[in-house]
Amino acid sequence: MNFYVQPCSSVSKIHPFVRQSRVVPITVVKEWASCYNAGEMRLYWTKPELFEIDVEVETVEGCDVVIDPAIFHPDEGGQPADQGMIGPAAVCGADIRDGRIVLTLDGPLSDGKYTARVDQAHRLYTASHHTAQHILSGIADKQFKLKTTGVHIGLDNCTVDFDQRIDWNTATEIERRSMDVVMLDLPVETAFNEPGVRVRGDFKDIESDMIRVVKIGDVDKSACCGAHLESTGRIGMIRILGLENKKEGTRVSFLAGRKALEYAQAEASVLRELRKAAGCASSELPAAFEKALNHSAELAKEVNRLWTLLLPGFVEAAKIIEIEGGQIGVHLSEVPKKFLAKLAAMISQSVNGVGIVVSERKIAVSSCSKSAKEILGQIIGALGGKGGGSATTANGGLESDITFEQIRLILQQKC
Repeated sequence: MNFYVQPCSSVSKIHPFVRQSRVVPITVVKEWASCYNAGEMRLYWTKPELFEIDVEVETVEGCDVVIDPAIFHPDEGGQPADQGMIGPAAVCGADIRDGRIVLTLDGPLSDGKYTARVDQAHRLYTASHHTAQHILSGIADKQFKLKTTGVHIGLDNCTVDFDQRIDWNTATEIERRSMDVVMLDLPVETAFNEPGVRVRGDFKDIESDMIRVVKIGDVDKSACCGAHLESTGRIGMIRILGLENKKEGTRVSFLAGRKALEYAQAEASVLRELRKAAGCASSELPAAFEKALNHSAELAKEVNRLWTLLLPGFVEAAKIIEIEGGQIGVHLSEVPKKFLAKLAAMISQSVNGVGIVVSERKIAVSSCSKSAKEILGQIIGALGGKGGGSATTANGGLESDITFEQIRLILQQKC
């Protein structure tokens, strides 16, 4: 069974891999241990690619059962639970409760013998990624002095956390060396109570009667509770996707097996499209992209310059609303968002009152007399939308299109 017994006089601390929520008497723990010390009863340890077997089912409560032998990997150690069937019932969950692997089914099942079938595709996904993580962590530890502090085997993306910052040169080299291990097709072995075991940073203090160890040649030997592949060659491919700074360390995202292949194929498809659009080789794409960015920046500057030249004409074309001896200038047309507030301010200064600019339901108000925030509130209150600001400037968005006549009626009715 996956737990680590810490000797003491009356109680035993269950190792965090088991995710226990309470302290359990040592006599009970040793009873559990006696069932699993040999390891073969947790078949996902010693026979990880056995997907179908007859099991004895015992009901715990309702739709919760335990089975013998244990073939379904529970949700622990950063690896998701297995899925599958027991007779006619689907396995909806698997977790550790009081030292036992408890399966939650989609309906009650009478005690007795049934055929258990593990979802092969799901197991191979989680096992291949967990095995890949051991390779990445083992190489990072032995060859780059990087300690693993956390692991997550997700269904769409997997991560391993290292205790130091790394750059892409280091990550790429770890990826290359990991693929060398895949190509060697080394056996992935289970052992117990071996010395010199690598332990994750969040599980440093292991003092136990039994420790399950995963061994991959001289690449990795670490304490682990997960299901793996039978050999490294079964992984097929390991790809590192991204690096993210996490405190003083680095979170490395990766994929393995078919998922890694699908990711690589998607990348290759994007590269083909970029090569076609740029009319160059892949190696020339960075230079072509940088050239395009620089050209785009130059064009943006020119567009901004031209809009700046157009703004005075928009000020002169603004329609005027006379309210209580003051003037409100209104301009409705397509104007880039970045120029809305500037144009509203220019109109406000020109009429020595209020400037309103509306473009594609975006609205900006500037005022040197009445409260811009209150005026925006009147318009939004009548037509719907949201926004805010101050007495001098306000902006927001409207729920529907608006005309000059509507603005005039709204503002005159409020005065």
